[in-house]
Amino acid sequence: MFRIKYEGWQFFLLYCGCKSLESHMMEMENEPTALLFCSIFELPLYLKFCCFYLCVFYGNLETSTRQLYQLWMAEGFVAHNSEANAEEYLKELISRGLIKVGKRSAGGKIKTCSVPSSVWARLVVLAAKMKFVMVLDLGLVEELRTIKRFAVPKNLTKFVSLEHIDTYLHSLQNFALESDHSALLDCENICKKFKLLRVLNMGSLVLDQFPSGIENLFLLRCLKLDVPSLKSLPSSLCNLLNLQTLDMPSSYIDHTPEDIWNMHKLMHLNFGCITLPAPPENYCSSLKNLIFISALHPCSCTPDTLGRLPNVQTLKIYGDLSNYQSGLSKSLRELLKLESLKLVNKSKGWQLSQMVLSEYQFPPSLTQLSLSNTELKEDPMPTLEKLPHLLVLKLKQNSYSGRKLACVGSGGFPKLKILHLKSMFWLEEWTMGARAMTKLESLIINPCAYLKKLPEELWRIESFRKLELHWPQPELRKKLRAYEDMERRYDIQMYPYGI
Repeated sequence: MFRIKYEGWQFFLLYCGCKSLESHMMEMENEPTALLFCSIFELPLYLKFCCFYLCVFYGNLETSTRQLYQLWMAEGFVAHNSEANAEEYLKELISRGLIKVGKRSAGGKIKTCSVPSSVWARLVVLAAKMKFVMVLDLGLVEELRTIKRFAVPKNLTKFVSLEHIDTYLHSLQNFALESDHSALLDCENICKKFKLLRVLNMGSLVLDQFPSGIENLFLLRCLKLDVPSLKSLPSSLCNLLNLQTLDMPSSYIDHTPEDIWNMHKLMHLNFGCITLPAPPENYCSSLKNLIFISALHPCSCTPDTLGRLPNVQTLKIYGDLSNYQSGLSKSLRELLKLESLKLVNKSKGWQLSQMVLSEYQFPPSLTQLSLSNTELKEDPMPTLEKLPHLLVLKLKQNSYSGRKLACVGSGGFPKLKILHLKSMFWLEEWTMGARAMTKLESLIINPCAYLKKLPEELWRIESFRKLELHWPQPELRKKLRAYEDMERRYDIQMYPYGI
């Protein structure tokens, strides 16, 4: 027999309608997802809201957890507006079988998730009956006036023209695909019609210019637009003082108005690249709620600018790093709460410029570091092995062009668990000290065409379990056979197979 807690009864009754409890329970016992929906009814109220909101994402569709957290927070479902709390909510829903884990980051965090199709189909019905969220079927337009949240799977133009929709709409997420011209017109009509929106996600619709009317959505907390041609952020956008998430991943912004420093509730900035202006003179305030920036142009990485971003935890910097070497290398230490850093070098000319890693002063809080196209000539290990809390290190394409790596410092990389060495085409020799990388668990080298052997010290690390090699030399492959047979301890993968 199923038991439902007191706080679940109102949701149960809304879903069951006038059916008797006995008849409904008999139906549920014969359905494979019955136990899952008993779990929904027993969830605390705040988790019910998060759970019902999942129906805006189609069944089995992989969704970014970061996007999910942002939406939950924009809707006001997360206590203290904390991403850490949102992550705990997700784990609870996963433990109840309502969400499936997709991809994980190298550090083990959940990157994507999805709702099983069978669960999603029932969530859609339940959320619509409760008038909480509706995934719009344009054939069903009755009683739409009281719905506050909509997901539109197709034909956005027809949705905007519907007369039954409540003008006090809170949330609109679009999954339809249309031409540029109609997309821009639809977006502008949405801004005129629904002026109390908290969430506006235009999905993958490509707009040929920034839509007018966005600046009038004063309650907006989450905005996602795709405007590839946009180079200058409109000053009117800075009037949206409630905005928490600004997501424009295909826009490369060369100019941002000074008034962005008045947007104190900003938590997430996601652009192809954005240049932040220097804070106005005699301006003492900061963007203390901003925790995520991708990607920031290196010209904005001055001590004064980064000093006004005291709580940034995740940062990607994209641009000509060597051209701003002196300022950038010394400014990163201002970010005392920085955990994840990606440095992507991109020169204006055809030839990549070089950065000097030994001049960089990284904050000690750093747990994840990724370098791409940095063309380092000096061995990066002597500098990076001093980071006390580094867990994940990824040296990606064209990050280091030397032939030797040496991790010989006593106690170097004390907490490192994941190491990726990618596109180090000329790497021939790698040496390790006896007490280096004592916590290492996983190593990927792609390719290792010239590497003749791995350090013997690697096999003495008790925590080491996973090794992935691409295009290893026959000599190296032969040496690894002895360890490959130790299946209980090591997971060794060599690609491509059969060479």
